[in-house]
Amino acid sequence: MKFLVDENLSPHVAEVLVKSGHDAVHIRDLDAAGAPDSEVMALAAEGGRVIISADTDFGALLAYSRAT
Repeated sequence: MKFLVDENLSPHVAEVLVKSGHDAVHIRDLDAAGAPDSEVMALAAEGGRVIISADTDFGALLAYSRAT
């Protein structure tokens, strides 16, 4: 599984996932720190990644956009 760790979590989360054998990047690795949630969602979709975040807005964005 491929993960995108949002900026409200430590880059260490991505490091731990990589050390555990997962494909994970932190939003900073994509030079997208400070990007709006809609852009983070687009980056995740483009890369086939699941977002890991402490931000509860992503559920509302998914529902609003009817994305998966």
